Order: sequence, then structure tokens, then C-alpha cells
Amino acid sequence: MPTPVTFRARNFRRLKHFEWSPTGTCLLSGANGAGKTTVLDMLRFLRATFVSGHEAGFHAARGGDHFPSRGIDPQDLVEFEVVAGDVHWKLRLPMSNAGLKGLYGEELYHDGKLVLRAAAYAETWSLGSRTMPRDDSRCCAKVLWDRGEALWMEPLFRCLNDLRTYDYDLNLVERGTTKEDSNAFLHRTGKNLWAVLANWKQAPLRYRGQFDWVLAQARRAFPDIIDTIEFVGGEAFIFPPGATDPADGFPPLRQPAGLLTGLLQLTAIVGAKPFSILAFDEMENQLHPHAIRAILEAMREQSAQRDLLIILTTHSPIVMNEFKGYESGFYLLEPGDGRAVPIALDAARPEAWLSHFDLGALYEREKFSAPGEPLPVPMAKP
Repeated sequence: MPTPVTFRARNFRRLKHFEWSPTGTCLLSGANGAGKTTVLDMLRFLRATFVSGHEAGFHAARGGDHFPSRGIDPQDLVEFEVVAGDVHWKLRLPMSNAGLKGLYGEELYHDGKLVLRAAAYAETWSLGSRTMPRDDSRCCAKVLWDRGEALWMEPLFRCLNDLRTYDYDLNLVERGTTKEDSNAFLHRTGKNLWAVLANWKQAPLRYRGQFDWVLAQARRAFPDIIDTIEFVGGEAFIFPPGATDPADGFPPLRQPAGLLTGLLQLTAIVGAKPFSILAFDEMENQLHPHAIRAILEAMREQSAQRDLLIILTTHSPIVMNEFKGYESGFYLLEPGDGRAVPIALDAARPEAWLSHFDLGALYEREKFSAPGEPLPVPMAKP
């Protein structure tokens, strides 16, 4: 069973009061500036801070350390929380528009009991009855995990270490080279796509037929463009259906951007470890509606088989229409009156009413996620 996870943020950019417990393949919607990308920045910051320290966290969050929400009291802290099973990690950051004002606060709980604490600005942290100096780079929770004595932290470690937010650079992908150091998992930029696929193709048993799966799904999504991929001299060549001559294969630079995007998403999904969290910003970019539907179906298949949590952000009515019947996984991120966001679409609008319309049509008619629209009061479940 997947470990339930909850993310919370307070006073972070547009997320003044954020609380979310997503599952399965879910969608995050909102008007421009509602905070969808900010949610992904929060995930990037939390992962990088836990794995490599807060400086890496600020670097990972686009916009750097410009964290405080507009209009908050200068004394208010920016706060983050991750709850993974019975492990609860809290960060409290004293911030200004110029960055971190001092050492941040940190707390870690196990089964509701406080295990470690570092007060904001304090140069020491406590673990039980012991007091220790702060590490120059690692957060206190990572120091504890690295000792190998707190195996109960595994749900938190797995949640953050295996979390991936993808921000593709097609210019790197178009180079078509397999000469990359990392070739087991897809890099967040996609720069090692061809190295990963070549490695999977050469070792089908070790990698559980992942190359064949990507190719089969790509044929479904792009039936007129791709039949197979070959690797020659460290370079990738893509062959269309019916190709019989080596000259029929073309490098990635000659391929449509949509095909490259689709291959990136499929490789990211099937290469993820079980129980991983993956986030894609506007997954529909460059994709034909047929490809969107095929890739979403592949995402749901992998999510169900390997308990992946897949987070999508979108402005696309086509993507929204594919969540018909999955309204509990369709979340609205909109301004409210102090209530926590996001809220599931079927909690904000009557299910019977939603059943009469395409969700994308409702979005286009500004029935939800409209600019300036206040977050609706949640509907009571019968």
C-alpha cells in the first residue's frame, strides 16, 4: 500500500494557506498566477532541502529565495510541512524579500511524538536530551537519517528522495546523444533521455522491458511517426512505420517536438520507482489531443500498477475532459477567504451538475478556475 502523504505551506508566495493530500493521477487547475507552478516549486524546495540542504533548495525553486507571500507581516515565518505516514517534518523559515534572515527552524515527529527540534535562529538542535551544533549544509532530519539509526524515517526519505518534478529542455533532447553519465533514471531536464532508453534496450531483463513499454505506448500516441528507435555510434535514430532502409531513420533534431515530449513523459513514468511522486507542469505542451489521451491512459496504468502519485498542472480543456469520472482527483487552486487550498472539484461543485457537462467546456466558460473567482464553499457530501 502507498504511504499517504500530505503537503502543507503557509505564507509561501501565492500559497498563503495550502494543504493537499493527493493520490493516484491528479490534476491541479487554476487561473494564471493562482500558484500552480508555485506548488511545483514547493516540491522542488522540499526535496532538495532534505537531500542536499537549504541552499540547494533555494536554487531548485524557480525564483530563488523570494518566498514570502505579498502583504504578510514581516515577522511571519514561511512554513512547510510534509506528513508521510506517521512521520511529520516541519520547516519554519524567517524570510524577507532579500532572502533567509537567519537559521531556519525544524521539527521532526514520529507517531505524534517530537523527535528533534531546531528553533528558528538557533545555532543548535536537540535530539531527545542531547544538544548538537547545526550542520553547515544538511538539515537536521537528514543528519539523523544519515546516521542509519532512524529506520522509521523511511516513509519520509522515500517520499522526498524519489520525488521528481520535470522541466524539460528540448534543446538538450534534440542533440540525440547517449553519452551521459546517468542512464538509469530520467533527469528532470530530460537531457539523458537517449542514454536511458539505450540502456534499457540493451538490458531488457534488468529493466523489466521498460524500453518495449515506452515504444509500445509511443506507437499508440504517435502511430504515424514512430515504429522503433535504434542507437548507432552513441546517437539515436527514430524510424517511422514501414521503414526498410537504414536511411529512413532520422535523429531527434528532425523529429516533432510533440514526439520528443511524449517520449520524455513515458520514460519518466515507467522509470520511476514504485511509490514515487512525479510532477509534470502543463503536460499537454506540444501534444495533439490523441497523444494527450494516450499518454494520460498510460499514466493511469502505471500509477495503478506501481502506486505512483502523478501530479499534473494544466490550462488545457482537453486534459480536463479526461478527468470526467475522476473529479475527486481534479483540484482547484483559487483565491479563497483563508480556507486551505486546493479543493477537489467534486467538493466544490455538485456532482450531479458536473455530470451534465464536459469539464473542459466548464473551464472555458469560466465556471471554475476563472481569474478573480473566489474559491467556492465546499459542498457537503451526502
